Amino acid sequence: MTKIKLRGLKLLEGGAQVVSSNAGDHSLLAKGICSPLALNKINLNFLAHIALDESDSFLTALCTEGSAGRASSSLIEVGGVVDLHENVSILSVFPHDQRPQVTGLLLDALAKKKIPLQGMASSPSAVSSIVSTAETEGAIATLFEAFEFPAYRSPSDWYAAYEGKEHLLQKIIASYREKVVRIYDIVQQSDLELWSLIVDQGDLAKLGEGLTALGQWDRRMPFIIGLPTPENKLVFALCLSEGQDSHIRETFSSHLEAPVLAHYSPVAALFIHGPHFGDRYGIAHTLVRALESRGVSLRALACTVSSISVIIREEELVAAVEALEATFQKSSR
Repeated sequence: MTKIKLRGLKLLEGGAQVVSSNAGDHSLLAKGICSPLALNKINLNFLAHIALDESDSFLTALCTEGSAGRASSSLIEVGGVVDLHENVSILSVFPHDQRPQVTGLLLDALAKKKIPLQGMASSPSAVSSIVSTAETEGAIATLFEAFEFPAYRSPSDWYAAYEGKEHLLQKIIASYREKVVRIYDIVQQSDLELWSLIVDQGDLAKLGEGLTALGQWDRRMPFIIGLPTPENKLVFALCLSEGQDSHIRETFSSHLEAPVLAHYSPVAALFIHGPHFGDRYGIAHTLVRALESRGVSLRALACTVSSISVIIREEELVAAVEALEATFQKSSR
């Protein structure tokens, strides 16, 4: 089988992951999670969030440097379950070009090598996966089996190029002094549907096959997140274009046994890109607080690889853009 060509692979090792679930006040994302972390100047290099249903329950996963993991878990105030997973790595492959088959092949490859997935989030450019640091070497080898990276003939070539840069990648920026946060742009995408489903680790290969099948029909997937639950399952949320309901249900049902699919429509996506969004504290809090100030409800969110992706109700798109344009300052690159 012809491998999918990708341009690159990034790695952040030695991190910590905090997962929070709550069945109460949905506004706790800002005041219970983002605010205390920002006040304590804790950088986030990964953040994923989903409102699980029309009630106020939600699930949030975030990653910090390893030394900040315990402090982060103790600062979170959501009144629900908070789990800490130490010694995790974030692997990001790019570009995915909104192709579901890139994520599908990634999930299938990890699952077939029995490498547990601890989380996932996409940016406009990349798909990031969280694995145990102990599984990092095996995961990289698996990615080279699944994808072709023209700049590197083998994992050893990639390691040779990566060696000496890991400290730089983890310490890009440690201060946050801007009175107004600078961004490059706010990109909108409407006419989308948000789908969510819960799968076991053992079903990740089947989910990957389903996503690959969607890609073969030239479907585009601008957003996907995967978050671990306290029951050791994974909640996935993904966006696809409107008007494909029957085909999407048929595809997932043909690969997964009796999948329970939740469906929200219409939704819109906002992609905000800025200098080192994945490495600077306070930016997620600024964004969430700005949306809340205009009454905009977050359906899902992802922050990885210098971008924040936000999924909202389409009817709230104008209010959301106005809130963000009033909060962030656009600048040239």
